[in-house]
Amino acid sequence: MKNKKWICICLVIVILLSVILAGCGSNNGQQSTTDREIVTSEDKSDAANNAENASNSGVVGEDEELTWENADLSWRKDTSPVTFTTYIDYDWYPLDTWGNDDVSKEITKRTGVSLEVTKASDRTQLQVLLAADELPEIVFTDYLTQRFENSDISYPWDELIEEYCPEFMRLIDPVEIINNTVEDGHFYTLKSHYNNDTDWEDPRNLPSPGDPGLYIREDIMEELGNPKLDSVEDLLDVFKMVKENYPDMIVYIPHPTWTNPIMEFMGLTKGFYVTDDGNVKLGISNPEFEEFYLFFNKLYREGYVSQEAFTYKPEQFFQIVRSGNVFAASYNAGLADETNKIYDDNNIKGKFVPITKVLTYKGEERLQPVYASIGWSSTFITRKNKNPDRAIRYMEFLKSPEGDQLTQWGIEGKHYTLTEEGLIKRPEGFSELTVQDHGIGPWYFMASGLGEGVAVSSAKISNLEYSSSVDLLRFRKQYYKRDPALYFARPLAETEEFNINVKINDLITNTEVSIITAPSEEEASARYRKMIEDAKTIGLEKLEEYATKAYKEARARYDK
Repeated sequence: MKNKKWICICLVIVILLSVILAGCGSNNGQQSTTDREIVTSEDKSDAANNAENASNSGVVGEDEELTWENADLSWRKDTSPVTFTTYIDYDWYPLDTWGNDDVSKEITKRTGVSLEVTKASDRTQLQVLLAADELPEIVFTDYLTQRFENSDISYPWDELIEEYCPEFMRLIDPVEIINNTVEDGHFYTLKSHYNNDTDWEDPRNLPSPGDPGLYIREDIMEELGNPKLDSVEDLLDVFKMVKENYPDMIVYIPHPTWTNPIMEFMGLTKGFYVTDDGNVKLGISNPEFEEFYLFFNKLYREGYVSQEAFTYKPEQFFQIVRSGNVFAASYNAGLADETNKIYDDNNIKGKFVPITKVLTYKGEERLQPVYASIGWSSTFITRKNKNPDRAIRYMEFLKSPEGDQLTQWGIEGKHYTLTEEGLIKRPEGFSELTVQDHGIGPWYFMASGLGEGVAVSSAKISNLEYSSSVDLLRFRKQYYKRDPALYFARPLAETEEFNINVKINDLITNTEVSIITAPSEEEASARYRKMIEDAKTIGLEKLEEYATKAYKEARARYDK
């Protein structure tokens, strides 16, 4: 069976590369994938067959390169009114009503498409709809996506494309098709926010705004005489000075669920990582991970971080940070800009700045975040869809530069103009608008990583006063190591290894606060070792064996 899988993989790659060599251009590239291996039968996959057939379609001559600009795009051929019931599987989503904001109105004007939206209240809701056979026509989710990669549940995109918009296949990055192809030989989605190597190297592009950042109060540092802060060890000294000079101030508050940047400065991660010998391990298996917990135990015992900080709900975290009584905090790349604007609007003294240099640990620069992302969220056209032809053509519109720019940047001339450098310049008064007004962002089901990166980096010309996130992300991008194959190390849903991974993550979540809040370093160390033993009992080594095998197979595919 294994040989059959590799025969199919090679055939898929050969066929898709032949499409390129025949003069079939690709789009501006977004890298995306499913959580499965690329596995089909002995013959070439249906997705590859469809790609080959699509290469012979379209109005552009076979000797010409097909581009988004010269293709006869099928979505333009029918713009009559149509409405799709749509489920957005994110309870934090800022919009769930179509037709009130500028962007959704413009989408309907151009395509005829409207959405009747339901937003998730929790992560179990969509699974209930699936079990009850009550799915809407379109589903947007990043959770247990394999359950929707099933021809009984969703339409295969390659089949819809072949029938209704064959030129679309020629415009998709072939690697993206391969990455999204699943066991039955079809692909059912193209994940959003994909970056290929070319897009990643674009100087306008930046890592995700969700990247973690460590922030300190610039005004307090100045009052303290700008003490040295070049290392993780220096951070302890600065925290001590703050506690002594500002006894009523909260020294440090980490976001309760976000990746901790101090962990990254120490060269660690909670997720999978690749060892020097090419094997995959879970973060807690790193012998030095204990040092991270002992560091935080020291922060706790010396009064620099509270036990409650690890149990706050996100809204409590923001409320405390915005009070003006916090010296340091960690969250995503936008925390300083958002908080500083609130401070300024409410005449609160204080200014947060991100740390945009490597804090060494034990005299070494260890920061090296891994870019293992191959896309974010999946859009599925379910079998409940009464107009799958219009649905796949709508995906073609969203995937096009026109749709990508409309959903991520807004309406050109109204929400932005482009500079000579290809950056977005916002008009006067734009900052006063809300997402409910302009609608930029939420309707980006096919968004490119580059489109998002351009929007983020453009803050430097549109909102200079609150653009420290750009500085942080530019700093972090220098240290990123791209390894998309690592994405495939994650176990598939409904496998034994998947259940092991869930149980170990639950173990970490339920144990780490007790490690951090231990009464002594010795007790913290003992609790950490107990957690590792419990993880091994659950099946840590079996999980890592699975992850290593899956990673090495994916790495071989990428290397070819």
